[in-house]
Amino acid sequence: MALKIEWELLPFEGIKSKRLAITLGESRKPLRKRAASVFSPLIPNAEYPNEDDFISKDGDTFIRVRYQDDVVRDIEFLSGTLRYKGVELHDEATLKGVRRFLKSENHPLRKTRWLGDGLDCVSLGINIACHDDVGGDGDGIEWVILSSNFKVAEVG
Repeated sequence: MALKIEWELLPFEGIKSKRLAITLGESRKPLRKRAASVFSPLIPNAEYPNEDDFISKDGDTFIRVRYQDDVVRDIEFLSGTLRYKGVELHDEATLKGVRRFLKSENHPLRKTRWLGDGLDCVSLGINIACHDDVGGDGDGIEWVILSSNFKVAEVG
């Protein structure tokens, strides 16, 4: 049985595991090449040609990467283990628990100003949504999104 991949949030930079890092601003082709050993083969999506869906071979991790001018613009963490300072932000985490932890670390959440759903954590450069936020059921985390456009949205 394969070991579950654990990811660490790197605020304003990206995410990393022991085997791979995905960084805002990196080029698409080298990322795809490095990711091939960790993720299932990519399936091209003609409807969204500027996105890659990285799904781990065991199916536990699902990360959607969006590109602008062929470099990583957004990292959308949709399934798997994602931690910040050792605290789980995704799988089996709740918005209530994440909010409490982030507030204790002086990283408050506020209503998003750049996405349609979720809450922004400006000091970490992320957006977090729970299932209820996107029409689902419950307080469990739906996504954690890092974006190189986050600071730009703050100005506007």
